[in-house]
This record gives sequence, structure tokens and C-alpha cells, in this order.
Amino acid sequence: MQMRPPPPCFDADRPPASSPPDPPGPPGLSKAEFLERVRRSNQACQQGEFALAVRLYSEALTADPQNCILYSNRSAAHLRLGQYSTALDDAIKARLINPKWPKVRDPRLTPPPITTSIV
Repeated sequence: MQMRPPPPCFDADRPPASSPPDPPGPPGLSKAEFLERVRRSNQACQQGEFALAVRLYSEALTADPQNCILYSNRSAAHLRLGQYSTALDDAIKARLINPKWPKVRDPRLTPPPITTSIV
């Protein structure tokens, strides 16, 4: 049976309709720096650099800790790294912040990849 791969990282720079259009101005991080972190984290995800994506999403979350999209994306990156518990934590946080956010998936529903060995 073929298992589906974990979901890719999502577009965090497009907020859902229910969220404010501008992230709050964080201490030590300008709006431009915040948006650059988000852009770079999405790019890292698309290039398969999931550890870098996690770090950049984390930096962006210090600036906007109520951003469900960033938690959702970081969850997907953790999932790709096989960090299932951390992925679940972030998915739960995203769901708590915005229960209607459609892109949050429960990592428990995505089984780990199957490895086959020939004996």
C-alpha cells in the first residue's frame, strides 16, 4: 500500500480572511524583516530545507505568535523532518488560534513513511 507524503508547507504570507492584514510590529523585528523571514521560510520549505524553514518560521512566530498559518507551516516542516510530536504540537496551536483554518492537518493522520528492505 502506497502512503501519501506529508503535506507540503503552505503559503504563510497570505493570511486567511479572518486574520488581520498586517502582522503586529514585534520588538526587534520590523514588518519588512518579518515578511522577509516568512518569504525565506516558504522558499526553504519549497527547496526541501525543512530544518532551515523551522528556524525561520520560529523567528517569524516570535514576531507574530498568534499567526495560525506560521504554526501550520512549521508543523508541516516538522512533519517532513520526522518530528511528529513537535508537528502535532504546532498543529494543535494553529487549530486553537483559528479553529476554521482549513490547512491544518493532524500529523497523527499522516503515517510515517514505509521503508522496505530486501532480505
